[in-house]
Amino acid sequence: MEGPGNPPRALSAVDRASLCEVLDRVLNKGVVVAGDITISVADIDLIYLGLQVVLTSIEKARDIAASSAPNGVRNGAVTEADDGFR
Repeated sequence: MEGPGNPPRALSAVDRASLCEVLDRVLNKGVVVAGDITISVADIDLIYLGLQVVLTSIEKARDIAASSAPNGVRNGAVTEADDGFR
């Protein structure tokens, strides 16, 4: 807080993070966003949406899937064989 008795503070390393650094950290760690949307008219709920979005890199998703699947069971995880991005 700036004021007569408080000089302006120097920017910390956290304040200087670029968009590239933030995206790199998000993709390396992963982020889950969850939310609920209800569309209603005259207090009558018409549509309910429960949303969960996972944002992470493909490599991190593979690591998580491999570590959570017992004895190599795939559980729908993306593998090298069915990865069409490479």
